[in-house]
Amino acid sequence: MYTTRKSKKISIPFYNKTGTFEEYDNLQRALNKKTKKELKFSSLPNRVFYAVPIGTLNYDELVKNHGKGTITFIVSDGLAHSKNVESFPFIKNSDGVLEAKIINKGTDSVPVNYRIKLAKESGYVAIASRYGGIQYGLRDEVDGVTENKSVVLNNSFSNWTDGTTFYQDTTKTPGTTMSYSSDNKGTLGILSGNFTNTSNSRIFGAIKELILPQTARDWRIWARARFETGVMGQTGLWTLAVIDTSNKSIAAMSIDKTDRAGNNAKINFIVGDRIVKTVNFVPSFTLKDNPYGQEGLSQNKNMFDIIKENEKITFFWYGTHYSYVEPAIKDNQAKLVQFFVGQLNGRNTSSQFVTHHYLMDFSFQKLNVPYWRDVANRYPANSELFIDSTGFINPKEKGRLYVNNMIAKDDEILGTEFFEVPPGETKVQLIVSSFAEVLEASAEIEEVYI
Repeated sequence: MYTTRKSKKISIPFYNKTGTFEEYDNLQRALNKKTKKELKFSSLPNRVFYAVPIGTLNYDELVKNHGKGTITFIVSDGLAHSKNVESFPFIKNSDGVLEAKIINKGTDSVPVNYRIKLAKESGYVAIASRYGGIQYGLRDEVDGVTENKSVVLNNSFSNWTDGTTFYQDTTKTPGTTMSYSSDNKGTLGILSGNFTNTSNSRIFGAIKELILPQTARDWRIWARARFETGVMGQTGLWTLAVIDTSNKSIAAMSIDKTDRAGNNAKINFIVGDRIVKTVNFVPSFTLKDNPYGQEGLSQNKNMFDIIKENEKITFFWYGTHYSYVEPAIKDNQAKLVQFFVGQLNGRNTSSQFVTHHYLMDFSFQKLNVPYWRDVANRYPANSELFIDSTGFINPKEKGRLYVNNMIAKDDEILGTEFFEVPPGETKVQLIVSSFAEVLEASAEIEEVYI
């Protein structure tokens, strides 16, 4: 074993008693890797190196079918990583401050991830130690103030009604009715039985709509989607649209499956009457293909939002927000939200219809409302916060805060200093707004060994 600075070379001798040159070639193919892979040893069952094979495989044939050789790996960080996550709870100390005592039994410093569940909302969250400090949100955000805040205008399907005209695209016509269930905090898109295209429309299905209790110039929709085929060749459409006081579409998100043979679909982001972005995807059950499939639902990954602020519309897809500017909609007031589910003309609504086509857990917020009220703080009650210092979720986004599994990109405060904890004991403190209440919180490390 040879170490220089932080890299480490590990040479492993081997003896092949019954092997063949074909097996030697197979071993060469297995070792032909350009990216780091896990390197494990039976003597260290709970540790792993992240290594890449280097050089050539030295192999000497001793006698027929007998040989020996050496495999050399390079470990770029020079460390063995524990396979176990060590968790340390935050408990109030004698001063009433939430404090965690981290005990690092490894031999080198490691970054720390933090999990926080709020019982009551908070305007900010901070971590402090003698090695540095982390802060997200604003410490001076108060619980009640006169300012522009968000107001929830709707967060259920109980007062949605049947629609007759789908204003975003009037060729999407109703031919049946739509209902909802209480599953998954509300699931809309359940169509009544097998229905037919009695009006011979291009697209036929059902319309459900929400008349907003007040108009909104700036707004945000937060919801979850389910769109998944059961067999190849199924077709169908799912469209969510926000309509203004002139019955014109402000913005819409449409999931279209028109492929009658395979399993290809697309999502269109629409501003006014213009498609601003199209995303092609496979509407299968797997998360890698489709955030709106069964795996996305079961892993809490199927959320999305649509936001209007002045003339800017923002959409969300697979961890990224996409924003578009359209001056014509700047002052348009939203009055109606419509949801359409339907089938293509000439297709049946049983075996040929997309199996899952739902809108779930819907919330409509009016933004930038000036008045005195209990402030809807940055981190709501019952929020689950994750400070990802290690890049556990995304190795390219170390140090990000995730709120209910969605990244909070602009919350980090200037001056934040991420820190690692050395071997031994380190105390870290969790600080939130004075009016907040933490249900539970913990600090997590994965120990490393030189």
